[in-house]
Amino acid sequence: MKHAMRRRTPRANPLPKGKNTTAATKTTDAVDKRSPMSPDQAAALLDRIRRRPRGGKRLHAFFATLYYCGPRPEETAAIRVKDVTLPGPGAGDQWSELLIHTATPEIGTQWTDTGKIHEERGPKGLAEGETHTVPGHPALTRILRQHIEDERLQPGDLLFQGERGGILAGSVVRRAWHGARKAVLPPHVVESPRGSACTTTGTRA
Repeated sequence: MKHAMRRRTPRANPLPKGKNTTAATKTTDAVDKRSPMSPDQAAALLDRIRRRPRGGKRLHAFFATLYYCGPRPEETAAIRVKDVTLPGPGAGDQWSELLIHTATPEIGTQWTDTGKIHEERGPKGLAEGETHTVPGHPALTRILRQHIEDERLQPGDLLFQGERGGILAGSVVRRAWHGARKAVLPPHVVESPRGSACTTTGTRA
């Protein structure tokens, strides 16, 4: 617009007053300080999810990964078994490592080139082709080792799958999380931002 005005294509600025700035809108990725939960609250929520009659153990492993490692849900849903490095059961060091390199956000069939609900892309904040490794707490190592064994997963399989295979649906994740919050947390906490989003259960390593 400024270039057009210099060329005197329009004789005056047609934009409303104050709308001619090129400054970007300020945004933040900071976590709301009211959102993170205490270890006791997180443990109670994970236990509630684990005891769900339908898919509880699978979802427990998914949410435990969010809690202990801090990746976004769409990054966690894209992790494959081969992206996880687990020490042997008898190793002295039981810390594991997860490789984050892909995200599968749920954006709707009308917005993808393939007509699928999910779109595969790189993790937010990383350059194309860049990867990110996060350490896994020994408690998570035990959970993932058992999860892989119970689900009989192969290296190329998604680590967390839907009930019928494929990508774990965001709607299932949200229902499980919000249901656990209502069942475990006091009403005044449920109504607060505390743990209101499953991404605030932990902190990115």
